[in-house]
Amino acid sequence: MTAGAELAHRRDSAAGTVVGLDGTCALPREHIGGKAWSINHMRGLGLPVPPAFVLTTDAWAEFTERGEIADALWRAIGNGIAELEHGTGRTFGSVRKPLLVSVRSGAAVSMPGMMDTVLNLGINTDVAQALAVETRNPAYADDTHERFLAQYRETVLGDPNGAVPHDPWQQLRAAIIAVFRSWDSQRARTYRANRDIPDTLGTAVTVQAMVFGNLDDRSGTGVLFSRNPNTGDGPAYGEWLVGGQGEDVVSGRVTPRPLAELGDSQPEAHRRLLAAADLLERDGRDIQDIEFTVQSGTLWLLQSRPAKRSPRAALRAAVAMAGEGLLEPRQALARITADQVRAVLRPSSVDHDGPALARGESACPGLASGIVMTDPAEAEARAQAGEDVILARPTTSPDDLHGMIAARAVVTELGGATSHAALVSRELGRPCVVGCGAGVVAALVGRTVTVDGGAGVVWAGEVAGKAVDPATLGDVRQLARWAGVDPERLADRLDGTDAETTVVQRQSREVSELDLLRLIGVKGRVREETAAASLGCAAAELEIRCADLVDRGLCASTPAGVRLTPEGRGELERQLAQERSGVDRAAVAAAYEDFCVVNAELKEIVTAWQMKDPDTVNDHGDTEYDAAVLDRLTDLHRRVRPLTRRFAALAPRLDRYGERLEVAVERIAAGDHAWVARPVLDSYHTVWFELHEDLIGLCGLSRAEEAAAGRAH
Repeated sequence: MTAGAELAHRRDSAAGTVVGLDGTCALPREHIGGKAWSINHMRGLGLPVPPAFVLTTDAWAEFTERGEIADALWRAIGNGIAELEHGTGRTFGSVRKPLLVSVRSGAAVSMPGMMDTVLNLGINTDVAQALAVETRNPAYADDTHERFLAQYRETVLGDPNGAVPHDPWQQLRAAIIAVFRSWDSQRARTYRANRDIPDTLGTAVTVQAMVFGNLDDRSGTGVLFSRNPNTGDGPAYGEWLVGGQGEDVVSGRVTPRPLAELGDSQPEAHRRLLAAADLLERDGRDIQDIEFTVQSGTLWLLQSRPAKRSPRAALRAAVAMAGEGLLEPRQALARITADQVRAVLRPSSVDHDGPALARGESACPGLASGIVMTDPAEAEARAQAGEDVILARPTTSPDDLHGMIAARAVVTELGGATSHAALVSRELGRPCVVGCGAGVVAALVGRTVTVDGGAGVVWAGEVAGKAVDPATLGDVRQLARWAGVDPERLADRLDGTDAETTVVQRQSREVSELDLLRLIGVKGRVREETAAASLGCAAAELEIRCADLVDRGLCASTPAGVRLTPEGRGELERQLAQERSGVDRAAVAAAYEDFCVVNAELKEIVTAWQMKDPDTVNDHGDTEYDAAVLDRLTDLHRRVRPLTRRFAALAPRLDRYGERLEVAVERIAAGDHAWVARPVLDSYHTVWFELHEDLIGLCGLSRAEEAAAGRAH
């Protein structure tokens, strides 16, 4: 589907572009974004969350096509503000109990810090004076006003000397536009290219009532992980900043304090925070990254999402959660990638008595050597030329992403383990040491150093790490036992290069509701772990998604797996019709005709694999006969590859079929011939059948008619 067709499809299919987040919103993550989904879900769990509403990704699509906020959308935004006013007892744009809001981006996939945010919106000189009188704290009012002016000038106006509108409604309109446009910023594009995220997803925009960590000495902000994102161990781990707002912590501009200090000063808020973290982890069955604010002793949760974690933490948490009953062993195994196992097995610590050039906080374990660069562009250029580089910055921002991707490790002077540098480094798997102190960048630039991310140390020169024996690592041993292989072969098993590998997805991917409904519809009934393997996503996420479909009445749960209800079949047909309206029907029909040619050949090959002749079942005792049939299948697959790429270009949802066929071919080539046509596996014939069903639906054809014409299985 072209970008223009995608936008038109989304505009036509929008049921609503502005939606309240009161805990009952049933729209999926791809429509309201991860941030809004989290807010709505937490409110549904009864947790303390400031009221909010969201402009859906359909609103982004409409804005992108029009280049402006349409009148109908603006009226809906006004209605959303009215709901916030009702929920808080405050009034936007008024000097009587003023309401301030945050305007935040929120794509369906996590893109930490890549898009724009505006906090404290709605303040001006009159509102600031009103807040000073109301709170009897002029310093808080002035600080909030100055924070807003600086952020608005940087984010919305792009000019530190720009005149900020006095009218809060003008501020709101311009801020929403800026957040929409930040989807196409260079840093966001770089991030998506690195993570294989489609540009057509778009971003939602969440507007939420502000709570203030800078109000008084019983206020503050922080980030909590339900388990340590470096090690995967419990208990909860986090950082806390008295008198600050969320951007202070996540930006890394300020080095926060350990979360234990909140427990010392405000034990009740600390207790409630830990209880919320435990609930969210058990509900999500994954490590949670939770942003929170305490305002005058009252706890407020702002967001919860699956935490970015180091490779070591990924293994530790998966095994630990299986031991605690949160995950099944197969689910724990499905969470781990081959790259994570290999990273854990690389030398990651040193036994060194040389000079330490810097010491800070471990933000991501690992060991890497290189020459220190301070400019992200230079780091990128030198890395492309083949040099090993280390990026050192006072603190990192989203604009530094290209340099972080190029670098072998990251070092910062400021920030803690919840800063931007730490978060992105963990996702990239880069060793990272943060909070090393002022002057470190100047002391390191141009030098060859070794960054020991686990110890939080920067050593002079190149320092070799100690080799790791897989058999000594308990988590690797346990995962290997579940996979049925020796520890040394675990990574090969996970990435499919091991001859005996089973169905473990190679990497997680975002799955649309149409993806999931269509798979369930084609298979009739499907277990969550089977659907996760077919769709290439995390099993835990799929379980949550399927449970949501059951709750909404679109699916029913049976001992054999979930199946569509009549309501689910109706919703599937509606979404398929919307998909058809946005594709090039002539091009799809032409591609389907080409598919039918090879489909006839595939049916012959599968028949030959199962039957030697109409009266003789193939018992696979004739290796020469089997080899000839498999050669025919291999040859056909080579000719099918360009066709699967055509399908993906016409309808991106179909891109997964090419990957699934490749996996089946690899299994067959490795000697596991069950992957030719066994129905209970994601075998070549199984995947082919499902692709055929999808193509019939995309063309708007009837399966019965296609079967009668001899073109359906």
